[in-house]
Amino acid sequence: MPTLDLTPARIVTVARSLISEHGLSDFSMRKLAAALDVNPMTIYLRFDNKDALLEAVARASLAEFEAPPADGTWSEQVRALAIGLRNHLIDDRETLRLLNDADRLSAGLLGTLDRGLELMSAISSTGEDTVAAFRVLFWHVVGSALVSAAFDDFPASRSDIGDILTSAGTTHTHLATHAAHFGRVDGDELFLRSTDLLIAGLLADTAKDNP
Repeated sequence: MPTLDLTPARIVTVARSLISEHGLSDFSMRKLAAALDVNPMTIYLRFDNKDALLEAVARASLAEFEAPPADGTWSEQVRALAIGLRNHLIDDRETLRLLNDADRLSAGLLGTLDRGLELMSAISSTGEDTVAAFRVLFWHVVGSALVSAAFDDFPASRSDIGDILTSAGTTHTHLATHAAHFGRVDGDELFLRSTDLLIAGLLADTAKDNP
């Protein structure tokens, strides 16, 4: 590829493809250069360093997410925003790993932040309450997306808690009492249920569900 045709957008597109196919841990500037058929130093003419490139990759992914339209009740709009954002983050799982950097996360989600704050301001009496309410919802979504790939391995999702307690040889009264009630949990179903509970909590001090 001629150097003049190597735009930052083209570099980001190929980088996203490599990360999606082979994983973030396997990604390198040298492998990216090989995929682009250029000298590695050529990439540094467009991006100062690898971190700058990864920030551009994260922003490109997040820029593709569009908040759902303002249709339905307040609760329905919040639920749609939460589900849509979580699905987008899970679909681009390798890019999601880049979002552990709070700066990348915040910079790439300005539109979603704006929409979320708009919704939360409808039920909040102060600016501080608006931001706090949105943070609760936002990190609920991001946290669920981050653990979704390994959800079944988390202790609270396992059905063999009783066996684990027995093999550990330790005493945990409440775990032992409730061990029989643990079972495999559908992560998507649990997310929907916890989102509805969160919404109900946010509306607890509100006279009615705003349209």
